[in-house]
Amino acid sequence: MKKKETEVLREKFWEKYTLDQLNSSEWEALCDGCGKCCLVKLEDEDKIFLTNIACTQIDLRNCKCQNYDKRTKLVKNCMSLTKKNLKINLKWLPYTCSYKLVSDKKSLPPWHHLITKDRDTVHQLGFSIKNNCIHETKVEEKNMRSYIIAEIGT
Repeated sequence: MKKKETEVLREKFWEKYTLDQLNSSEWEALCDGCGKCCLVKLEDEDKIFLTNIACTQIDLRNCKCQNYDKRTKLVKNCMSLTKKNLKINLKWLPYTCSYKLVSDKKSLPPWHHLITKDRDTVHQLGFSIKNNCIHETKVEEKNMRSYIIAEIGT
C-alpha cells in the first residue's frame, strides 16, 4: 500500500480559500483541537442540547481521538466532518468551530494554532473540553440530561 503524501499548507489558506477549495492537509489543519465536536448532543423535538459528556474515544488529557481512523465504526453517532456533509452538520458545531467560522467567512479566533503556532493555546486559554467534561462510560443514560450545558441554535 502506497503511503499518502502530505499536501502543502498554503499560506493563510483559511483566509484565501473556501472550504471546498482546501486540500486534505489544510482541512485537517483547520481543526483547532478543542474536542467540542466530541461532546454528546441530545435532541428533544426541535432542540439540540450540548452536554459536558465526552465520547468514549477521546483522550481527555489532550482532546484527541484515540482511534481517529476507526472512529465512525466504533462510535455510532460520531460526527466525521467532511466537505460533503458540512452544511447539514453546521448546527451541531460550536460557534467557535473553525469550519463554521471559515464557512461563514469569519476570522479564526486569536487562540487558534494556525495564528499562535502553538497547538496548546486552545487548552491553556480554556477553549477546549480538556478538564471540563466526563467520559460517556461514566454516565448512565437516564442521567444524561443532568449534564446539559447549553442549547445549540438550530
